[in-house]
Amino acid sequence: MLSSQKITKVIMKRNVTIALIVSIAFAVVFLVWLGNYISKESFKTHETISKSFQSVVDTISNTILMNEEEIDMHINSGLSLAKQLLENGNYNNLNDVKKIYQFSLSKKFVDIDVVISNKEGSIIAATGYYSNFSFLNFKPIETKISNADITEQYPKLLSFVGSTRRLALHTWVKFKDNFIVFAFYLNPEFYEKPIEAFTTNKIGNIKDIAIYVNDKTRLDTSQTSLDNKISEVQSEKEIHQFLKVTFYKKFILSKYDTITTPLYLRITMEYFNYLYISLLFILVFVGTMLIFTYTSSKSSVDPFIKDLEKLDTAVREIGNTGILPPAGNFVLAESQEFYETLSAILQELSATMEELEATNEELERAYNDITKKSEEFKKLLLNISERLAIIAEGYDENTGQHVFRVKLLSGFLAEKIGLDEETIEKVKMFASLHDIGKIFVPKEILQKPGKLTAEEWEIMRQHTIYAKRILDVPGFESALNIALYHHENYDGTGYPFGLKEKEIPMDAHIVKLVDVYDALRSSRPYKKGFTHEEAMNIILNGDGRTSPEHFDPKLLEVFKEYEADINRLWESIK
Repeated sequence: MLSSQKITKVIMKRNVTIALIVSIAFAVVFLVWLGNYISKESFKTHETISKSFQSVVDTISNTILMNEEEIDMHINSGLSLAKQLLENGNYNNLNDVKKIYQFSLSKKFVDIDVVISNKEGSIIAATGYYSNFSFLNFKPIETKISNADITEQYPKLLSFVGSTRRLALHTWVKFKDNFIVFAFYLNPEFYEKPIEAFTTNKIGNIKDIAIYVNDKTRLDTSQTSLDNKISEVQSEKEIHQFLKVTFYKKFILSKYDTITTPLYLRITMEYFNYLYISLLFILVFVGTMLIFTYTSSKSSVDPFIKDLEKLDTAVREIGNTGILPPAGNFVLAESQEFYETLSAILQELSATMEELEATNEELERAYNDITKKSEEFKKLLLNISERLAIIAEGYDENTGQHVFRVKLLSGFLAEKIGLDEETIEKVKMFASLHDIGKIFVPKEILQKPGKLTAEEWEIMRQHTIYAKRILDVPGFESALNIALYHHENYDGTGYPFGLKEKEIPMDAHIVKLVDVYDALRSSRPYKKGFTHEEAMNIILNGDGRTSPEHFDPKLLEVFKEYEADINRLWESIK
């Protein structure tokens, strides 16, 4: 029995536990909400910054590509002379070609390089900075310029030089089987300042804004860290970590036909400040809950404990004297009412216990009588069924000893195969009823000396089903299993249902093997009984009608192991 102090501790512990569970549940819900809020907030921030960066990209692209006609005229002004200088593959004159175009460059450009490339973008020859590279960042597309004396519109593509931060306006013309590519290097002020201004404008939860040309080149110089995930970005990519979200998005800086120049924006947002605020809020909430729970529990439990101590004293008095002491003054009205009710119940219980003791004795005598009658009835039903089975077998064998041999041998096998005692007892009790269904088979079929016709054999096979007419009663389940299934074969070739292996109850497997053994050894009007050795040979090796596949392999091993005992038992009831 718990003391009042222990009860106080138990109640306090339970209430504090409930308070903690509520607090934890609240914290989980709050953190789930916070995660959802962070997800929405980060997506909204990402959308806003993406739109702003798109404006920056469009501004840079549109500013540089303004006055395209001026660029076309500049190229056409020296194109004929350039082709003459490069005639017959004399690419050593590329620097002379460069000098032709270096004059009168727009303020947007700081220099120019001339490149000879094939259609795969491989650099054959180049001037200046481009001589350090083997490939362009794009594959030139053939244009339809046919007359260099007429101002044509040439393809224009903003593209970075190699894996560098240098941006150039590229335009090209077909020259024999290759291309003459003009790279106008842009004044960095046109694109670096807007980029730097954009990436340094970090507000709210934004930790880092980075712009990449590719996974090997970062365009902004606020940091120099690279990011190999850039190569995986097809359009957009989003990576969530604990209180950290990283967005990747691909933008098109310039496009000509199917050629594009991408820029990659990476935005990293962190929300650890939210975590610190949330933890502080949760700690205050949990502390408040625990203090409130403790004080409220104590004020509620104290009156109950006082009444409980008085009730404890009263119960002890009952244990010592058997009499409930007079009621005292309880704090709680419910305790007072309980005490008075307890007193009345004790008086009634005293009288009721005497009546129950007398009733219990009568019930026990009645139960014993019913149990005895039930056992007698079961034995009677078994005795009657066994006699019916003998009658049925008597049509087939005058002595009826087949029933008792099957019963004896089946019980022996059930013991040797290691079945539990209850199952062994049922096999011993019910094995003799295996052919009780024959009582419903016409006598002329049972006693026919010759071979049965197909129709007669089908009627004979029904004796397994007929057994249900007698054995389908409570307490005879094992007997019904034996009678129904003792002609089923382990390999599924038996009757009446074609069951196999574990679908057939073990008690039916046992009786089936014993029944076949006894049938082989028993003499009939139409045959002479086999010896034990001959019967064992047929069972273990088969004879065309009987096959070892008909029997449970484990049972067959036990049968073979104890064949001498089986022969002795069979001979004892010969």
